[in-house]
Amino acid sequence: MAVDDPDASASPLDEEARAWVRRIRSGEATGRDARLLRQWCARSTQHSEAFARARQEWHDIGGIAATYQRLYPASSSMPHRAAVAATAALPDPRRRWMLGAGLSAAGAAAVVAAIHPPLALWPSWSELAADYRTGTGQQAKVALSDHVELTLNTQTSLAVQGTGGEAGEAGEGGDRVRLIAGEASVQRGAGARPVELLAGNARIVPGVGSVEVRRADDERYCVTCTEGRAEVLHTAGSNVALREGERVWYGPAGLAAVTPVDMEQALAWRRGVVVFRGTPLSEAVAEINRYRAGRVVLANESLAGRRLSGHFRISALDEAIVQIEKLFGAHVTRLPAGVVLLA
Repeated sequence: MAVDDPDASASPLDEEARAWVRRIRSGEATGRDARLLRQWCARSTQHSEAFARARQEWHDIGGIAATYQRLYPASSSMPHRAAVAATAALPDPRRRWMLGAGLSAAGAAAVVAAIHPPLALWPSWSELAADYRTGTGQQAKVALSDHVELTLNTQTSLAVQGTGGEAGEAGEGGDRVRLIAGEASVQRGAGARPVELLAGNARIVPGVGSVEVRRADDERYCVTCTEGRAEVLHTAGSNVALREGERVWYGPAGLAAVTPVDMEQALAWRRGVVVFRGTPLSEAVAEINRYRAGRVVLANESLAGRRLSGHFRISALDEAIVQIEKLFGAHVTRLPAGVVLLA
């Protein structure tokens, strides 16, 4: 596999080249696309070299994804029937773009890649359709209304309904925010109009104060009250009132027990820091991947249970990779597009 400087591969020109590779590899490229690509590559030596790098990255990442799926078969792509069903839900014109004249095996693979991107290297369709979205390593604040502020953590997507005082949403003159992916907090001040968050199988209604909601995976969510109080109402019929410093996890089946939370660790991301305290390496790597461009792949199962502690700056998470290498003797292989193998 070719090895390149991950930082050098993140230029705007390289990002354009990667977009061309994804288009050509989608199985739906046209003759016009081929002509436009030739013209793009002919603009300069830098353009043609960027495309060559992107094409090699695609090849390398394909091998990494195959290795990852072999080591972790539970994370493999959805079956063909599920891909077809998911594609049917895509709105036009994207659905026509994906389907073309018929859903071939290559077309189904492209659909799966759009819904569950390999190694999460680009956003899914649902994330791209969000009203607000942050990329890897990005954070953002949104003033939803007077005295209501949203803070989006990295890789977070939100859809907002009911703004402008539409009736029947979150109460009269209220807002409804749906968490699509990632983690967000809602700060609601005194006198603010009603607001509620929809996340998976629950509805979260914050009082005066602050509450954070995180989507951990396809089915599991976590709600943390960091100030004041918040109510969590599950579709299964169970409800819970959270006080400051309390957290609850839930999935389709219902709410788990309320537990106290380490407030320093819970609020660390707002200070630009990631905190690990005896965290299993498998969980630490998953957290690093939320903030770092590219992907860290834990390719050695014997490392998964090792525990990592430390404070690491979100802007310099390669320091955590160096620490893992030193502490646990992990073999580190750096590949294009910021992909790192830990073996």
